[in-house]
Amino acid sequence: MGGVDLVVVGRALVGGSLVEAAVAVENGRIVGVTSPALAPPAEEVVELGAKRLLLPGMVDLHVHMREPGLEHKEDWRTGSMAAARGGVTCVFDMPNNRPPTNTCERVREKISRARSKSLVDFGVYAGYNPQPAELERCSSEFFGFKLYPDDLYSSGAEEVFRLAAKLRKPVLVHAEDPSRFRPSPLHSEARPPEAELSAARRAVELAALTGAWLHLTHVSTAAVLREASAARVALDITLDATPHHALLNESLYRGPLASIARVNPPLRGEEDREAVYESLRKGVVDAVVTDHAPHQLEEKLSQDPPPGFPGLELALHLLLREVLEGRMPLSVLELYSSRPAALAGLRKGRIAPGFDADLVVVEMREWVVKGSELVSKAKYTPFEGVKLRTATAATYVRGLLVYHEGVFAEKAVGMLVSGGG
Repeated sequence: MGGVDLVVVGRALVGGSLVEAAVAVENGRIVGVTSPALAPPAEEVVELGAKRLLLPGMVDLHVHMREPGLEHKEDWRTGSMAAARGGVTCVFDMPNNRPPTNTCERVREKISRARSKSLVDFGVYAGYNPQPAELERCSSEFFGFKLYPDDLYSSGAEEVFRLAAKLRKPVLVHAEDPSRFRPSPLHSEARPPEAELSAARRAVELAALTGAWLHLTHVSTAAVLREASAARVALDITLDATPHHALLNESLYRGPLASIARVNPPLRGEEDREAVYESLRKGVVDAVVTDHAPHQLEEKLSQDPPPGFPGLELALHLLLREVLEGRMPLSVLELYSSRPAALAGLRKGRIAPGFDADLVVVEMREWVVKGSELVSKAKYTPFEGVKLRTATAATYVRGLLVYHEGVFAEKAVGMLVSGGG
């Protein structure tokens, strides 16, 4: 092998294990993974040292960058900064903008904005359109369809599933049945577990009827995990779960972080939390997602706080804490890297020849989470005060350094990724 653009030398996550390696990068792709002694000459050589690790870039299938229409909450620049700082090199953005991203013109506008601002690669979802066939003409430009609770029970839901089956794209479903909601000052009681199970059953029925690929996102209950796992034996069903549903429970709704921790679906009781945690530990779900959903702090502290909170900067390091403290296997990182990348049809999420050089340098260093220090516009988190044991030192997207020790690249390098079609 001749000279290459970049070689990173040190302990790297390769093939599921941490090994001493030299990772060679040329033209944005990994072209070699060898022992350090066999590293090729390079224009730039990065030596990690004893306290740093090299990981593949994380891939998040569920984020809300808020632009266009809600830029006061987040925009593609700040959202992608949060991703880069969290070691996330590819994100898939939800369509609940203002107006919703549910036409080809709006899909293309979002892509244009992202290209001009994003530090990380990206895909987008199309939202519910009562005439979903209108989206067929731009189907190569979005990854899949997203249905929210009201959409799932609309008269056009079946048609969305049928079009998705025709296009071989996923239907991402936020499974909660609005008819099962009830008045309660406690958020987890207002949107109870049975609402999620009812909607998941409805989505599974539509998948069975149409043959579409159903993806149940942010699964938060043991019952949905059980029923979806059984149904996927015969149907094309995939699942994801979040760190917050795995690590936090509804007790936060009785404390000072009640409004900050408000999210849909809600944080659940301890039995459901344990089930979600085990689904990550055992690799039952297909992906970890953050559901990064930023709002302004004053919105979250209002009488009617909107659901959601930022997650991109913390998810990888929350998972690494569980690994380092012996509660989860190292393979849990695959749920946030290689497995979602494979779902999206991308050569990302692995340190291997032929894959995109999306790389994250992680430093072994303790720090305490403070919402006020997040780079997201959302300066709060339900993980306030949590001690983490790793931090992102550097992030590369296709071999381009976009984050290094607190400094972000000025130039937007993010590209639209294909997949799902």
